[in-house]
Amino acid sequence: MLLRKDRPLSVPLILVISLVGVGLLVYHFANIREEWVVKRFLEALKAEDYARAYQVWGPPPTYGYKEFLADWGGQRGYYGVVRGYKILRSETRGSGVIVVVEFEHLKKPVPLWVERKTHQLSFSPF
Repeated sequence: MLLRKDRPLSVPLILVISLVGVGLLVYHFANIREEWVVKRFLEALKAEDYARAYQVWGPPPTYGYKEFLADWGGQRGYYGVVRGYKILRSETRGSGVIVVVEFEHLKKPVPLWVERKTHQLSFSPF
């Protein structure tokens, strides 16, 4: 049926369309695991569970809990209380992923860095 003489290109055309479709899906969902890590972090902040958010952040020894609270600690923190957010986009860069987050209460989006191997969060260097 697909290999009729009047349609010699139908099989290659179906293969090309399928490959393009698979490529688009892979491109769209390439950073989904890193976006989930950021979402877990933001949900912990939203619930004001700063200890859990700190664990999800996976801080290095140089970034203590006090420094974390100075950045993310609700009313006292630099970024304020997280009530709502939206993950705008993610972009692979080297060994990690930049996940750009828009917060309801902030004017500018905040880029966060997720290391691919360890899923450790930090502020984006870019």
